[in-house]
Amino acid sequence: MSPDVPRPAGKRALLAGPMGACLANYDFGIYGTMSALVLNKVFFPSLSPAAGTLAAYGTFAAGFIAKPLGGLIFGRIGDRFGRRTVVVSALLLMGVATVCIGLLPTYAAIGVTAPVLLTVLRLAQGLAVGGEWGGAATLAVEHAPEHKRGFWGGAVGVGGPIGSILAALTVLPLSAALSDAAFASWGWRVPFLVSALIVGAGLWIRLGVDESPVFRREVAPAARPSLSGVVRRNGRQMALVFFIAGAAVSGIYLLNTYTLSYAVAHAGISRSTMLTFSTSAQILAVVAAILLLPRVDRIGLGRLYRISAAALAVLAWVLFAALDSGNAALIVLALSLGQIAVNGMVISSVPIYVLLFRPADRVTGAGFSFKTSDAILGGTTPLVAGLLVQAAGSGWMVAAYVTLLAAAAITACTVGRRLLPSTTAAPAVAARKVDA
Repeated sequence: MSPDVPRPAGKRALLAGPMGACLANYDFGIYGTMSALVLNKVFFPSLSPAAGTLAAYGTFAAGFIAKPLGGLIFGRIGDRFGRRTVVVSALLLMGVATVCIGLLPTYAAIGVTAPVLLTVLRLAQGLAVGGEWGGAATLAVEHAPEHKRGFWGGAVGVGGPIGSILAALTVLPLSAALSDAAFASWGWRVPFLVSALIVGAGLWIRLGVDESPVFRREVAPAARPSLSGVVRRNGRQMALVFFIAGAAVSGIYLLNTYTLSYAVAHAGISRSTMLTFSTSAQILAVVAAILLLPRVDRIGLGRLYRISAAALAVLAWVLFAALDSGNAALIVLALSLGQIAVNGMVISSVPIYVLLFRPADRVTGAGFSFKTSDAILGGTTPLVAGLLVQAAGSGWMVAAYVTLLAAAAITACTVGRRLLPSTTAAPAVAARKVDA
């Protein structure tokens, strides 16, 4: 049982996880938005607009390729030397890479070297995000009082949407105030440079957090398992995390990234208008998530996830119908409900990912399997969606794709319920809450 931590350390431990998720979503959010709006012009000007956008989305996906590797590298560090080491070092790497993107010369200045360096920095971002998440989620759950592990772990999930909102609120005024030429010349750089402020706040919080009591008590004194041993012992758990995470991460990048490109190119909605719609929806959804968070442990993590995933499957069809209609109220409503469904999936699943693994395997097991799903199913979502729309001429194939992922996630969550009570140290009551 995780003992209650002293109030000052507990407050910082509770905030440490959301800060990292906030920065990760902010960084990936602004990159995804810039991929849809301007990166094709400044880094791939020799390509046609459609091909340039797909190339920009390709570099967006490149960041996801590094995430599983980051989960392995930092996961081993977290399980061997402590969760705190991981969350501090990964946050610093993430921030440096993002600021460097904001300072990067364009294709016009240094030619083909520019997109090459852009891809390298995206890989560094992905490495850091892949390593940071497992450490942050594990640190939060292991610091939590036992009856609030859903709340503390879910708070890590709430940090992500807040980062997406900050990204949109940074881009929106620039997009509205600047001309297309000014935005393409220097305005796109500002959001990347602003991330330095989030990094500073995150480092201040995380440096003040003690090491996880579970790590000190159960992991540090014990023999460290090999990587092959971790994978061999946790194959079922890792597969479960992969499929549960797939629907959630695909929903995130569909709503936060691809809908912007689709609205501008296929629905005739202006860039600034769609950013306003998206930001409004995210704000409404994060308020709903914050209100839901204290009730997560009572509702049951599995139950909340399945309800939210089923809602996303339905809302994917509603979303594209609303976008094609051009009706502002319908678009904001569909985006808001979709964001609420995704947030419900995220905040309920983070504690599940951690609790599926024994303490000695948690950072590696949870981080690697989640980020593998994030890379394969999440990072490719804008690219896959763009190809499906090109093939079908509308968004119905994208909606079908999201529905398929949601069905797979619900099935995995249902089939995997038996794993939870046998793989956590929780008492029967807590296990039932996770399993419900």
